[in-house]
Amino acid sequence: MNQPPQQPYYYGQQPYGYPPQPPPKKSRTGLIVGLVVGLVVLLGGGAVLLVVLLSDSGTSGDPRATAQQYVDAVNNKDAETIVALSCSLGPQYVDSVREELTSKGVEMTLSPEEGTESAASAGFWIDGKLANPASYEDGELRYRLNLSTTNDRWCVTLGALGMPA
Repeated sequence: MNQPPQQPYYYGQQPYGYPPQPPPKKSRTGLIVGLVVGLVVLLGGGAVLLVVLLSDSGTSGDPRATAQQYVDAVNNKDAETIVALSCSLGPQYVDSVREELTSKGVEMTLSPEEGTESAASAGFWIDGKLANPASYEDGELRYRLNLSTTNDRWCVTLGALGMPA
């Protein structure tokens, strides 16, 4: 007896008479994990940027700006600002700084010369003129204003009377 030839069965083919099976669903786990990680990175970066932009850390980026603030404070006889810009002077020095500024009547300018700068320190020349030059030959002074970073902000190294050390 002869049997009719059977067609060969190929892998992946459905046997005759069975409905085709739907392909297996692709897993979206990788996509979901990627989106969550991206969202966390985006929110974290936004939070860091927000903290940096809104922080009151003085003039952390530019030491020349801090030096200019100091010069402006001396010229305006603003002892509170001088003490605030100082690396070491506390509020107890405000009155003595004010007295020193008043008695000497100094006016300062920040030199346009390039300063020395590193990640942790900077120095600039400031020129001063005294209104009462009795104790100095020509009434003109030149100071080296040194700055350093403390608590992520630039501050000025000053003597106890608010003048450059």
